[in-house]
Amino acid sequence: MQEKSFVCPGTFLSYEEEFLAGPNAFEDGTGSVYSDSIGVMSLDSKTHEASVRKATRPTKILERGAIVIALVSTVKSSSVLVEILEAEKNGERLVVHNQNGSIMVFNVSNEYVRNLEDAFRMGDIVKARILEVTRYGIELETKAPELGVIKAFGVKSRKPLILIDGRLRDPVTGAMEERKISSDYALK
Repeated sequence: MQEKSFVCPGTFLSYEEEFLAGPNAFEDGTGSVYSDSIGVMSLDSKTHEASVRKATRPTKILERGAIVIALVSTVKSSSVLVEILEAEKNGERLVVHNQNGSIMVFNVSNEYVRNLEDAFRMGDIVKARILEVTRYGIELETKAPELGVIKAFGVKSRKPLILIDGRLRDPVTGAMEERKISSDYALK
Protein backbone atom coordinates (compact mmCIF):
# COMPACT_ATOMS: atom_id res chain seq x y z
CA MET A 1 0.00 0.00 0.00
CA GLN A 2 1.33 3.38 -0.97
CA GLU A 3 0.24 6.62 0.72
CA LYS A 4 0.78 9.81 -1.17
CA SER A 5 -0.07 13.44 -0.79
CA PHE A 6 -2.87 15.36 0.80
CA VAL A 7 -5.86 15.68 -1.58
CA CYS A 8 -9.06 17.71 -1.89
CA PRO A 9 -12.37 16.86 -3.58
CA GLY A 10 -11.82 16.60 -7.34
CA THR A 11 -8.10 15.79 -7.14
CA PHE A 12 -6.98 13.28 -9.77
CA LEU A 13 -5.91 9.98 -8.15
CA SER A 14 -5.35 7.49 -10.97
CA TYR A 15 -6.64 5.97 -14.19
CA GLU A 16 -9.17 3.17 -13.87
CA GLU A 17 -6.82 0.76 -15.73
CA GLU A 18 -4.34 1.04 -12.84
CA PHE A 19 -6.55 1.53 -9.75
CA LEU A 20 -10.33 1.29 -9.27
CA ALA A 21 -12.24 3.83 -7.18
CA GLY A 22 -12.27 2.80 -3.52
CA PRO A 23 -13.67 4.52 -0.41
CA ASN A 24 -14.04 8.31 -0.81
CA ALA A 25 -13.11 8.17 -4.51
CA PHE A 26 -15.15 8.09 -7.73
CA GLU A 27 -14.74 7.32 -11.44
CA ASP A 28 -15.92 10.11 -13.74
CA GLY A 29 -17.04 8.02 -16.74
CA THR A 30 -13.93 8.71 -18.82
CA GLY A 31 -11.66 6.29 -16.95
CA SER A 32 -10.21 8.73 -14.44
CA VAL A 33 -10.47 8.28 -10.65
CA TYR A 34 -10.87 11.37 -8.43
CA SER A 35 -11.11 12.14 -4.74
CA ASP A 36 -14.51 13.06 -3.27
CA SER A 37 -13.11 14.09 0.15
CA ILE A 38 -10.37 15.98 1.89
CA GLY A 39 -7.70 13.60 3.14
CA VAL A 40 -4.65 11.50 2.28
CA MET A 41 -4.57 9.55 -0.98
CA SER A 42 -3.92 5.81 -0.72
CA LEU A 43 -3.02 3.50 -3.64
CA ASP A 44 -3.31 -0.19 -2.72
CA SER A 45 -1.38 -2.29 -5.25
CA LYS A 46 -2.75 -5.57 -3.83
CA THR A 47 -6.43 -4.72 -4.34
CA HIS A 48 -5.75 -2.20 -7.16
CA GLU A 49 -7.83 0.38 -5.35
CA ALA A 50 -7.40 4.16 -5.09
CA SER A 51 -8.97 5.59 -1.95
CA VAL A 52 -8.83 8.61 0.34
CA ARG A 53 -8.46 8.43 4.13
CA LYS A 54 -10.60 11.37 5.32
CA ALA A 55 -8.80 14.08 7.26
CA THR A 56 -11.93 15.82 8.49
CA ARG A 57 -14.11 14.76 11.35
CA PRO A 58 -17.87 14.54 10.97
CA THR A 59 -19.81 17.65 11.96
CA LYS A 60 -23.01 17.67 13.93
CA ILE A 61 -25.65 20.26 13.17
CA LEU A 62 -28.35 21.80 15.35
CA GLU A 63 -31.05 19.39 16.44
CA ARG A 64 -34.01 19.12 18.78
CA GLY A 65 -33.00 19.10 22.45
CA ALA A 66 -29.69 20.93 21.97
CA ILE A 67 -28.86 23.78 24.35
CA VAL A 68 -27.94 27.10 22.74
CA ILE A 69 -26.42 30.35 23.93
CA ALA A 70 -27.97 33.28 22.08
CA LEU A 71 -28.06 37.06 21.99
CA VAL A 72 -31.47 38.77 22.09
CA SER A 73 -31.78 40.94 18.98
CA THR A 74 -35.48 41.92 19.04
CA VAL A 75 -38.31 41.76 21.60
CA LYS A 76 -41.78 41.78 20.06
CA SER A 77 -45.20 41.47 21.71
CA SER A 78 -45.52 37.72 21.08
CA SER A 79 -41.95 36.55 20.42
CA VAL A 80 -38.30 37.20 21.05
CA LEU A 81 -35.82 36.97 18.17
CA VAL A 82 -32.30 35.82 18.97
CA GLU A 83 -28.98 35.28 17.24
CA ILE A 84 -27.57 31.86 18.16
CA LEU A 85 -23.90 32.09 19.13
CA GLU A 86 -23.09 28.48 20.11
CA ALA A 87 -24.80 25.15 20.67
CA GLU A 88 -24.13 21.81 22.36
CA LYS A 89 -25.87 18.52 22.99
CA ASN A 90 -24.63 15.84 25.39
CA GLY A 91 -21.38 17.75 25.89
CA GLU A 92 -20.63 17.85 22.16
CA ARG A 93 -20.43 21.17 20.28
CA LEU A 94 -22.74 21.53 17.31
CA VAL A 95 -22.30 23.54 14.12
CA VAL A 96 -24.59 26.58 14.04
CA HIS A 97 -25.80 26.69 10.43
CA ASN A 98 -28.75 29.02 10.94
CA GLN A 99 -28.09 31.75 13.47
CA ASN A 100 -31.66 33.01 13.81
CA GLY A 101 -34.01 31.63 16.42
CA SER A 102 -37.24 32.65 18.11
CA ILE A 103 -38.83 32.16 21.50
CA MET A 104 -42.62 32.41 21.42
CA VAL A 105 -44.35 33.92 24.47
CA PHE A 106 -45.86 30.54 25.44
CA ASN A 107 -42.37 28.94 25.47
CA VAL A 108 -40.77 31.47 27.84
CA SER A 109 -41.93 30.23 31.25
CA ASN A 110 -44.33 27.85 32.99
CA GLU A 111 -45.76 30.93 34.69
CA TYR A 112 -47.91 33.64 33.07
CA VAL A 113 -45.83 36.16 31.08
CA ARG A 114 -47.67 39.49 30.97
CA ASN A 115 -45.09 41.32 28.86
CA LEU A 116 -42.08 39.85 27.06
CA GLU A 117 -39.98 42.88 28.05
CA ASP A 118 -40.33 41.65 31.65
CA ALA A 119 -38.55 38.43 30.59
CA PHE A 120 -35.99 39.59 27.99
CA ARG A 121 -34.38 42.80 26.78
CA MET A 122 -32.36 43.51 23.67
CA GLY A 123 -28.69 42.62 24.26
CA ASP A 124 -29.38 39.98 26.94
CA ILE A 125 -27.58 36.67 26.63
CA VAL A 126 -29.89 33.68 27.02
CA LYS A 127 -29.58 29.94 27.41
CA ALA A 128 -32.38 28.07 25.61
CA ARG A 129 -33.35 24.60 24.37
CA ILE A 130 -34.20 23.84 20.74
CA LEU A 131 -37.76 22.65 20.27
CA GLU A 132 -37.75 22.42 16.49
CA VAL A 133 -35.44 23.10 13.55
CA THR A 134 -37.12 23.85 10.23
CA ARG A 135 -36.01 25.56 7.06
CA TYR A 136 -37.98 28.61 8.25
CA GLY A 137 -36.18 29.00 11.56
CA ILE A 138 -35.31 27.53 14.92
CA GLU A 139 -37.91 27.46 17.68
CA LEU A 140 -36.53 27.74 21.22
CA GLU A 141 -37.87 27.50 24.78
CA THR A 142 -36.71 28.69 28.21
CA LYS A 143 -39.23 27.04 30.55
CA ALA A 144 -36.78 24.96 32.62
CA PRO A 145 -35.10 26.63 35.66
CA GLU A 146 -31.61 26.35 34.13
CA LEU A 147 -32.82 28.16 30.98
CA GLY A 148 -33.35 31.88 30.53
CA VAL A 149 -31.19 34.98 30.80
CA ILE A 150 -27.61 34.15 31.84
CA LYS A 151 -26.34 37.73 31.50
CA ALA A 152 -28.41 40.90 31.43
CA PHE A 153 -27.55 44.56 30.97
CA GLY A 154 -29.20 47.60 32.52
CA VAL A 155 -31.76 49.42 30.39
CA LYS A 156 -30.25 52.84 31.17
CA SER A 157 -26.60 52.15 32.05
CA ARG A 158 -25.98 49.11 29.75
CA LYS A 159 -23.76 47.72 32.53
CA PRO A 160 -24.09 44.04 33.55
CA LEU A 161 -26.86 43.56 36.12
CA ILE A 162 -26.02 42.02 39.49
CA LEU A 163 -28.13 39.18 40.87
CA ILE A 164 -29.08 39.86 44.52
CA ASP A 165 -31.56 37.56 46.30
CA GLY A 166 -33.17 36.44 43.03
CA ARG A 167 -33.56 39.98 41.66
CA LEU A 168 -31.45 41.94 39.19
CA ARG A 169 -29.99 45.32 40.15
CA ASP A 170 -28.29 47.91 37.97
CA PRO A 171 -24.94 48.73 39.63
CA VAL A 172 -24.97 52.32 38.31
CA THR A 173 -28.58 53.48 38.77
CA GLY A 174 -29.59 51.06 41.55
CA ALA A 175 -32.81 50.25 39.64
CA MET A 176 -34.27 46.74 39.96
CA GLU A 177 -35.12 45.00 36.68
CA GLU A 178 -37.16 41.92 35.76
CA ARG A 179 -35.99 39.02 33.58
CA LYS A 180 -36.66 35.30 33.12
CA ILE A 181 -33.45 34.46 35.03
CA SER A 182 -31.59 31.18 34.50
CA SER A 183 -30.29 29.29 37.54
CA ASP A 184 -26.90 29.64 35.76
CA TYR A 185 -27.08 33.47 35.74
CA ALA A 186 -23.65 35.13 35.26
CA LEU A 187 -21.83 31.86 35.86
CA LYS A 188 -20.53 31.70 32.27
